[in-house]
Amino acid sequence: MNLLRTFTILLSAFCFSAISAQEQEKEYNFDFIWGVDAETVFDNREGDQTYSPQQTIFFSSLSPSLGVKFWKSEKEIEKNNGIKEKRSFDFHKLVAGTHYLQPIGIGYKENKFVPTAYYTFSHMVIKEEKRDSSIIRIDGKTSSEFKVWRVSFGMIPRRLMFQRLPEILWSDSMDYYNPNIRGILLQCTKNNLVFHEISLDWRSLQSAEQREAFNVNYNFVKRFRSGLPSTIDPFFIGGNAQLNHLAKRNPAPEGEGVNDDMFAYPYVGLDFGEKIFDVFCIKAGYAVSFDRCRAIGDWEVDGGLLAELHLLWKKIGIKETLYAGNKQFPLYPMYGSLLNMGDPHYQSSVYAKTSIYSPIVNNKHVSFGAYLDFHTTKEGTSCYQRVVLNVNLGNVDN
Repeated sequence: MNLLRTFTILLSAFCFSAISAQEQEKEYNFDFIWGVDAETVFDNREGDQTYSPQQTIFFSSLSPSLGVKFWKSEKEIEKNNGIKEKRSFDFHKLVAGTHYLQPIGIGYKENKFVPTAYYTFSHMVIKEEKRDSSIIRIDGKTSSEFKVWRVSFGMIPRRLMFQRLPEILWSDSMDYYNPNIRGILLQCTKNNLVFHEISLDWRSLQSAEQREAFNVNYNFVKRFRSGLPSTIDPFFIGGNAQLNHLAKRNPAPEGEGVNDDMFAYPYVGLDFGEKIFDVFCIKAGYAVSFDRCRAIGDWEVDGGLLAELHLLWKKIGIKETLYAGNKQFPLYPMYGSLLNMGDPHYQSSVYAKTSIYSPIVNNKHVSFGAYLDFHTTKEGTSCYQRVVLNVNLGNVDN
């Protein structure tokens, strides 16, 4: 309780000092924010062990956080053959907390604490024309035109990302034990139709015991408005790109080299929303990677077709992922997930993942689902049985 009281006092002092430094102090609004995210995962993995071992992952996590948010708004009205209103908002948010991960069945000494501490600045501009405010959002609701860009620094929860990285870049196992982006997250969206997102994840700092490792990711999605103002075109384009780097230790053992890994995945797709099923989305593109171990030789270029299908009707869903081409992750046998964080099944030239699932409960605060995943490669098939419960309370993510 003393630690919590001290933290609250420090946050309050920081915010009030920042507000008082501004010219228009009276325009600021101030609020305490909090959040509790709790999750339990049961993931039993059986079958072929060529790329992933048989194991059972069973853990619970608790992620409390506490912070402050303060913001100011400005209003501008223009008259030009109509009345246009422009509002802008600047949001500042400072949050601290922790992720507590507890494996089940192996004792409390195996637990893990991951600190969370980040600052976020957001700028929002809303434009509204009184005679025509028929801009349509992707969720089908009418809205004025808006644009938001946001930048976060520190240990940032991955749940704040617009879009999860594809599994060829970030496996579900990495999600379990790496809940934070360790660095910078930059995001921009316009009318819920265009999304840009850049993240810098500094995974480890160079020392005599560990190698410097970081990756930079860029995600992009653009949707289109149909000729009619009340509809969204199902066609969309997007892409993922990554620069991944694994340096030597300092001092480095003899023969240890610097490793580079670059990746690009442009894609096109169709998202029919709820017109046919509850979810009906198809996308496909070409995934290409460039890998090099400087101590060994030149670049190795590998590419292939990567396609995804997602259907959901009522309480039954299916996700199908297909990759066909060159084997990915040529350096994985040497470095494993220290360099390549994607699903190791992509080391096969042909890989299909079929996920049959049921979102038994899915609302604003609670999600509970059961999953049956089949991983099929040229070498064999494995089956994962997963049950995931997540509870999210509070207003820290708002």
